Amino acid sequence: MSGSASPNDDIGELEKALPGVANDAHSLDEIETWIRAHRCVKSVELAPHLLKSNPPQRDFVIECGTQDGTTVRKVLNIYVLGNRKFQFNSLRDR
Repeated sequence: MSGSASPNDDIGELEKALPGVANDAHSLDEIETWIRAHRCVKSVELAPHLLKSNPPQRDFVIECGTQDGTTVRKVLNIYVLGNRKFQFNSLRDR
């Protein structure tokens, strides 16, 4: 990692990579571990409930620090396809 990279750059890179990570993951824990590994991430919380839709969905609330000291909160929504398969649905501001 370059010493000149800012936390704002880190958030952008995290956002770009999330769809691929979610689609390739075999567990929600794997997704959470990957998210936590980024230096801009202050916290990750998996919502305790399953959204009963077709297909079912789960939300992660991700809190990231920015270069100016503020905090950005994002919600990552993932489809739970069953048989250890997941699919990125959306990433939105909270």
